[in-house]
Amino acid sequence: ESEEKDCMEFKHVSVLLNESVDALCIKADGVYADGTMGGGGHSEAIVSRLSEKGILIGIDRDTEALDASRKRLSKYENVQYMHNNYKNIKDVLSELGIDSIDGAVLDLGVSSYQLDCGERGFSYMTDAPLDMRMNRENSKTAYEVINTYAEAELADIFFKYGEEKFSRK
Repeated sequence: ESEEKDCMEFKHVSVLLNESVDALCIKADGVYADGTMGGGGHSEAIVSRLSEKGILIGIDRDTEALDASRKRLSKYENVQYMHNNYKNIKDVLSELGIDSIDGAVLDLGVSSYQLDCGERGFSYMTDAPLDMRMNRENSKTAYEVINTYAEAELADIFFKYGEEKFSRK
């Protein structure tokens, strides 16, 4: 029951919230991007400093995170919610007809929500299928990768992305 409760509410403590938002030196009518919107902590701190002319572009691969942010920021009308990866920011800006931004913030990594929600398959604390998808619309889960990729392919992944120099062993 407690696991189910954890999955009902997107909880995440924004890292260095005030420091990172202060460093943006926000202009009230500026255009800012939160490339990893998550639960909306950084986004809320940014958009609260904007005038009605300012724009916040919130990007996240996780639709559950975007839904949580929509709820949290429902009183703001100057937020654009984009289901995408921050690495595609040029495409996102083009889609919105925006030439440039005044600043951006990225809170990188897995969120507490993704770790706490056993069904997401990021944690070893819960007996659940190995999923580990940041974007649950992607078809391939970690379980499928581990059970279908060749040993050499897995060793390459561990070496390249996990920086595991002994991946061949």
